[in-house]
Amino acid sequence: MAWGAAVFSITAAGQPGVVCVTPVAWLMALWCGGQYVRLPGGRPGSLGPALVGAALGLGMGIIFILVSTQTMPVDPDEVSKTQMLTAIIMIVGIVICAVLSLFTAKLTLRRYAHDP
Repeated sequence: MAWGAAVFSITAAGQPGVVCVTPVAWLMALWCGGQYVRLPGGRPGSLGPALVGAALGLGMGIIFILVSTQTMPVDPDEVSKTQMLTAIIMIVGIVICAVLSLFTAKLTLRRYAHDP
């Protein structure tokens, strides 16, 4: 939600190019993994953190699609390149966010195991 609010408000201010920073926003998945483990319902050792990260990546991909298709003009000869970029952002975003979230969840669990 934070990324969506930032992108939509900056886009409304006339700077739709902010959506191109989506790969940097994937780092938000690091926070998600740790939060999943800290929440009372978070089950250690499950794939929950990866699913949360994948959902985050999917959401960011959808935001990228919405903003880029609605606000960024594309030359007719560049349509196939734009579609390829969009597919890459969507698929890679889902995978990277899932991996980062799972990684942080495992690190958080390890830290909790070593704390007295």
